[in-house]
Amino acid sequence: MWLILCSGQDISALWAYHGLQWRGLTVELVTAESLTANVRWVHTVGLKGANTNITLADGRMIDSRLVRGVVNRLTHVPLQHLRDAPDFEYATQEFTALFMSWLKTLRGPIYNGVDAQGLSGAWRHASEWVWLASLAGLKTLPYKQSSDDQFDETTQLRRVVPEGTSTSMAIALGDQVFGPNLPPQTSRACRELARISKTPLLGIELVSDISSHSWAFAGATPMPDLRLGGEPLLDALAANFFQSENGYKL
Repeated sequence: MWLILCSGQDISALWAYHGLQWRGLTVELVTAESLTANVRWVHTVGLKGANTNITLADGRMIDSRLVRGVVNRLTHVPLQHLRDAPDFEYATQEFTALFMSWLKTLRGPIYNGVDAQGLSGAWRHASEWVWLASLAGLKTLPYKQSSDDQFDETTQLRRVVPEGTSTSMAIALGDQVFGPNLPPQTSRACRELARISKTPLLGIELVSDISSHSWAFAGATPMPDLRLGGEPLLDALAANFFQSENGYKL
């Protein structure tokens, strides 16, 4: 089976789920909320590795040994139903550790893998993304930081460009880039940024520099709106899953 792991409010993940089903994949949509309420976990760790069996409230069983690929968009462990319990913060830490260990047991192509800085890829500081973008070959704007800087209200992350700046989102998936029509060198740099950041499904925010007819880096996220990649993105994702099942190297 293939998994899509996401919040129940993740509209673009739901869109991808239906699109991948239509393309013939046996996809299971598993929400973060379903993993913490009325659920049974069996997580074993031994000399031969780790394995996880999860029985959801609706009766579905998720065996990590049977997973062949994952689109992972988990951002946190929802434990609102335990908020009034004693040691709530400790319980949150323990559940997060369990989730991280489970995600490490999943096989096949993982978009995106668990990281010490996030359940579905690293949520990096803006300064680190600018540095990585520069290493990847993307044009970067001068970066300064002060207490007066603006934050993105949706992510609470510091913005690289001023709020209100018109930007476009490119989505890197393996050796392909989806979204705006980019010059070849910019596409190559986007792919390289996904590679060196170890985020195989990466949203890269770009701003058009009209004066030099080029694109400059404006931000990155491991949680892009997949709909911006359109049907071609789903075609490529399905092809990658099918190829991995048949033993092809991605």
